[in-house]
Amino acid sequence: MTKLHLIPYPDKVNITCGYTVSNPPVREFFSDELGPEAYRLLISEKEIFIEGNTTGIFYAHCTLKQLQLQFGDSLPCMEIEDAPRFPYRSFMLDSSRHFLPKEEVLRLLDILAFFKINKLHWHLIDDQGFRVEIAAFPKLTEIGAKRGRSHFGLVDEYKNNCGYFTKSDVQEIVAYAKERMIDIIPEIEIPGHESALLAAYPEIGCQNAPVEVVTTGGIFDNLICAGKEESFTFITKILDELIELFPYEMIHIGGDEACKRKWRACPDCQKKIKDLGLKDENALQQWFVVKIHDYLRSKGKTSVVWNDSLRGEKLPTDFVVQMWMGDIDLIKDFTSRGGKIIQSTTTTHYLDYPYGEWDAKALLNSDPYPDFLKDADSVIGIECPLWTERVVDIERAFYLMLPRLPAMAECAWTSKASRDNKSFCDRYETIAEYFKTQGIEGAPREYWFISPELAKQDKDAHHQMIYTPEYSAEMERQEAMMAVEREIYGDER
Repeated sequence: MTKLHLIPYPDKVNITCGYTVSNPPVREFFSDELGPEAYRLLISEKEIFIEGNTTGIFYAHCTLKQLQLQFGDSLPCMEIEDAPRFPYRSFMLDSSRHFLPKEEVLRLLDILAFFKINKLHWHLIDDQGFRVEIAAFPKLTEIGAKRGRSHFGLVDEYKNNCGYFTKSDVQEIVAYAKERMIDIIPEIEIPGHESALLAAYPEIGCQNAPVEVVTTGGIFDNLICAGKEESFTFITKILDELIELFPYEMIHIGGDEACKRKWRACPDCQKKIKDLGLKDENALQQWFVVKIHDYLRSKGKTSVVWNDSLRGEKLPTDFVVQMWMGDIDLIKDFTSRGGKIIQSTTTTHYLDYPYGEWDAKALLNSDPYPDFLKDADSVIGIECPLWTERVVDIERAFYLMLPRLPAMAECAWTSKASRDNKSFCDRYETIAEYFKTQGIEGAPREYWFISPELAKQDKDAHHQMIYTPEYSAEMERQEAMMAVEREIYGDER
């Protein structure tokens, strides 16, 4: 039986007799009846027939492209009926830690479209760089988009440390993505991970303390001051410009890893806690995040947050929560009240981790539905983040993404009944050879389903790359800082 080298594998395939003539004509029939992303692909000896709406027809052509890579100009006759398992299938690109320029972001979008991934979560702002032009606050990029030597481990300490996307760049990228049926979700961090922002505008922080753009990884206590009304105004002006640039309904507003040491010492934050009758600084964070959320909702937007934002009072269920680590009881409560989550757990979905931690096989075998959830409908999809502390160029990104991102695409698209994990490597081999002709090279095949011996070597090499003296010293400082947080708030991991 002919095995189709397709990723993600279609939901229903029926291979019939015969082959097409060389380069048969393609007829398209537009229809909304199949579903928002579904398609039918009928290949007969004399023609190819495609049915679906605009998105479905696009995905049918993606499938057709992969078939042509395997069979050339004459294809086996077949019938395919296909639709995605999840509506949300996403890749996250961190542009803050290292800046990949516009042309390389466009190349990444081509890869996403190839595998029917329909969302790009774009992490544009963090401690190590503010990467998008905001006309109202030019110092955000004049100061916040630049840093000197970085200490992220054994990678080039100067490469791609600086840079930002102009509004024209963003408009071009958004339009390019739309042509490929990809929605872009920008992320602006609130209230933590704000070192680059506060380096440019320290008055938005607590007590106007001077801040520098950070040159190491980790967690820092540079937060927007939630006690000042001007902080809210400042953030909403940034959001107004992002809303103009990014038409998709979702905006990610962060909410993770907010160390509140400075809030505890800030008269404005403490007064706000007292005036509002809040329990503590966690409740203050949630109050501030909900206030931003209400503003976005008034503009027709949906707020996405990391699961840390569940701490405090009960989060309104019109948020979408991205599940990455911890807070299991809070996630259970949120979903039991009707809340929706995105699955992107660190233990299988973070692409910056080495293959020795998890390979494509681990992703294929992972369950998008956490075992602690009673309601499977609460999961809207899957996302694989690529944090770029040690990803200084597009070649390293390709290595870490491929083939793990295609494995995620298969989990997110193909129904469990139609999946064949054992054939994944053979199916991906054809695609990998094609990618090489395009200058795209992922990990070698022995890493796809990695052996225990090679996994240990890979993890050891990754560990040695990370723990330089500068990085180790910063991690010790941060652990001492977070120990204080745990003592105050309890162990929330």
